[in-house]
Amino acid sequence: MLDRIREGSQSLWVKIFLVLIALTFALAGIGGYIANQPEPAVALVNGEEITQVEFERAVENERSRQKQQLGDFYDQLARDPGYTQNLRARVVNDLVNQKLLEQAAKAQGLRASPAQVKAAIRDISSFKVAGQFDNDLYQTTLRSLGYTPDGFAALIRRDLVTQQFVQGLVDSEFVLPSEVDSTQRVLGQLRSGRFAELTTADYLDQVEVTDTAIESWYNENIERFAIPEQVKVAYVLVDAGTIAEEIEVTEEEVQAFYEGNERRYSEAPQYRFSHILIEAGDDEAAAAAEAQALLEELQQGADFAALAEEHSDDIFSGEQGGDLDWIEPGTMDADFEEAAFALESVGDITGVVETSFGYHIIKLTDKKPGSVTPLAEVRDEIVAHLREERVKQRYYELQQDVTELTFEIPDTFAPVTEDLGIEVQRTDWFSRENAPAVMRSPAVLAEVFSADLIAEQLNSDLIEISDTESVVVRVIDHKPASTQPLSEVREQVAENVRREEAQELALQAADEVLTQVRTGEPVNSVEFTPVTEVSRQTTGLPRAVVQSLFSMAAPAEGSVNVDTATTASGNVVVVVLSSVSEGSVDPARTTQLQEQLKNNYMQQMYQAVIEALRSDAEIEILLNSGNEEE
Repeated sequence: MLDRIREGSQSLWVKIFLVLIALTFALAGIGGYIANQPEPAVALVNGEEITQVEFERAVENERSRQKQQLGDFYDQLARDPGYTQNLRARVVNDLVNQKLLEQAAKAQGLRASPAQVKAAIRDISSFKVAGQFDNDLYQTTLRSLGYTPDGFAALIRRDLVTQQFVQGLVDSEFVLPSEVDSTQRVLGQLRSGRFAELTTADYLDQVEVTDTAIESWYNENIERFAIPEQVKVAYVLVDAGTIAEEIEVTEEEVQAFYEGNERRYSEAPQYRFSHILIEAGDDEAAAAAEAQALLEELQQGADFAALAEEHSDDIFSGEQGGDLDWIEPGTMDADFEEAAFALESVGDITGVVETSFGYHIIKLTDKKPGSVTPLAEVRDEIVAHLREERVKQRYYELQQDVTELTFEIPDTFAPVTEDLGIEVQRTDWFSRENAPAVMRSPAVLAEVFSADLIAEQLNSDLIEISDTESVVVRVIDHKPASTQPLSEVREQVAENVRREEAQELALQAADEVLTQVRTGEPVNSVEFTPVTEVSRQTTGLPRAVVQSLFSMAAPAEGSVNVDTATTASGNVVVVVLSSVSEGSVDPARTTQLQEQLKNNYMQQMYQAVIEALRSDAEIEILLNSGNEEE
């Protein structure tokens, strides 16, 4: 029980919905917010799409989180196709839940005010320097991620509304002081009594195993002796990692690439602008008039920063005097950029500029000349890039060569070894359940256990098992599914029968002892071990004894309760509970335990909400219907 409470307090949803939204959560939201092109969908939730872009962002976010958490072990896991499939399926499920919550919040008419959005953004740790919100970092981060300030604010507004909906439900949970006190007393109970252990091995000599018992046990448990279908496989592996070890990049190639890609290592001139934004709202004429009036004030010598701080509807740049930081072409609205980059001298101001966001007045506040990064500073980057491109090219060429050679002579890999130097490898016998790592891909397993490949024993097509590995397989031997005959496993079956019958004898003896204890008769057949003030966390006793002590009701005064249990080793214990001491209430733990209990109730409420929403929703998962490779 305590473990469940602790798990509840550490649950993922608590961190998501009871703490201000983290940047990584926001970035796993509506991908393609600023894109106008339709994207393929991975799921439909009540007719609304979850786009491929949204899904891939969420997958990448989850991969980054797990890599940070697991370290080097993550790379080993990531090579397992099953692990990747499970991760992607889990992400789709999470996005469906998120979409359902959004829809439910919208149906309730919930809203988030501009002040709430502003406060939430300012509280995101990724936008802070030395604990304070940094507008430059905010603007730079958004541009690098492809978001406009308005687009990102809309994303945060959506998540805040969802948060309101969830909190409105789960915050209705409460814990009474009496519940906390009662829980403390139960968790802190100490129980006393005694137990006797009847060892199964002591009864083995009393068991006579008959042929009939052996045959009966074998037939009743025949699934234990099933031998799955097995194959032996020969294969050739095209591995980009091996190719990379053979690639060398010369200084002449590095120099040529640097000179041929000068723009990549050049920084274009940069411009810094400030602006005053008047949103159009419901009255465009009034907004245009307000912007024109502000322009006239500027033309008469008014301070741009002061007017921006007082009048601009851009909630963040306004506090910075309208400052938008350094901007490169292609990052802002086209109408905005056309007017802004037409300014020539620092201090120049545009007229009133109409864009899809409203009416702007733009001021050029600074300029930076372009620059060129020296070759020495980017040499390692160029070498890595050239090596990667060479590996990709050579990998693709090898794939084509292997495909051609294994198709032309489909019953051997000899030409692949002779012409390409790729070694032929062979597996031992394996089934679908214990396939070696290179065979675990669903696509590979489907091939090696296919009827055609088994019957013909010819080379398969080239199968891509990851971004860097491809394989061609050929089944060289096959064993159909079968069952081990009784003659091969007779001794094993006989031993199982002997142990089960010995345990049954031990249980019968334990029942006799249990009856004697209940009726108050003296017990001479076993020796009891007394236990005093055992807690739930006691480790010095068989776990079955502790669990049995705490599963029984407290005995009436002057009496005992008794029960039997089976230990992990198969022995039988008779457990007698004689007294129960209630735990004490520790005021120092009350607040913490109350919060843990509340979090546990809230988690249960959240799960119930999700289940209810899913039961009433029309959900269609499209993840494997053409938008990703099988």
